[in-house]
Amino acid sequence: MYNYSKNEMTKVAYYYYKLGMTQGEIATKMSMSRQRVNRILKKALEENIVQIHIVDIDKYNVELESQLENKFNLAQCVVVSAIDEKDILPSLGAAGAEYLESILKNDDLIGVTWGKTLSEVAKSLKENKSLNVSVVQLVGGSNAIYPSLKPDVIATTIARKLGGRSYILYAPAIVESKETKEAIMSDSSIKATFEKMDECNIILAGIGEIKVDSAYYEFAYDREYKDNLLSLNSVGDIGFRWFDIDGNIVDHDYDDKTIGYNILSRNTDALVIAIAGGKEKKDAILGALRGKFIDVLITDSQTAELLLIS
Repeated sequence: MYNYSKNEMTKVAYYYYKLGMTQGEIATKMSMSRQRVNRILKKALEENIVQIHIVDIDKYNVELESQLENKFNLAQCVVVSAIDEKDILPSLGAAGAEYLESILKNDDLIGVTWGKTLSEVAKSLKENKSLNVSVVQLVGGSNAIYPSLKPDVIATTIARKLGGRSYILYAPAIVESKETKEAIMSDSSIKATFEKMDECNIILAGIGEIKVDSAYYEFAYDREYKDNLLSLNSVGDIGFRWFDIDGNIVDHDYDDKTIGYNILSRNTDALVIAIAGGKEKKDAILGALRGKFIDVLITDSQTAELLLIS
């Protein structure tokens, strides 16, 4: 057990925190070992001689973010505060855009899926055409009546703002048969787009859930498709690739009829950023986290708290 006087702890803390001296410099000045300086600084914290105050920490959700990162082994987590349910989507969109802007480098290639949240990201993203960042549509198009749900619109919007090209997947997300898919996949332009998918170093993905009030029920996909997924305990998808709440990939009847990049296979070194929130998506997000399908999660504080107790 080491004993240090309050004067000694105060002086070392002053040199370190106020004057910005290194531990080595303090050791030389006070004729002691660097290890002793290190121990004194730790003791000063324990004795409240040094109290660290992080300005504005209450405005953010650093503790929730850190807990989620540790629990699910995430590279990073961003948690936004949304006072009202209607504020969640725009808040997530703004946070997603801000995070993307912070990591982008010249000539990056981004892959995108679809959905309202990614549409909000595209809308919130600031223009920076000098980056020359191109965007690839990772999933086939949908017959949704809302432009915000269309992956081609999301891809072209982001590419336009970042000064790059957009590579569009001119095919439906789900076709009638495996044979139809094979015929479409044989097209040279489709093959070229899939080659670009493999080159992506960043993937922006929404997480979907299959419930009666979810976005999937706004589509004209047949009841058989949804019933098949529900019968296999599917809770969510990333780019029309489905998984259950434990993170197991669901092998379903429509998988061979789905056109798009299979993000769940993780045959990529791309940083996968998932942006999703709202308590109704908790199970879908939880399944994605347990399956280790994503590297970065951007969500809201209420959903974050639910994930931590799950």
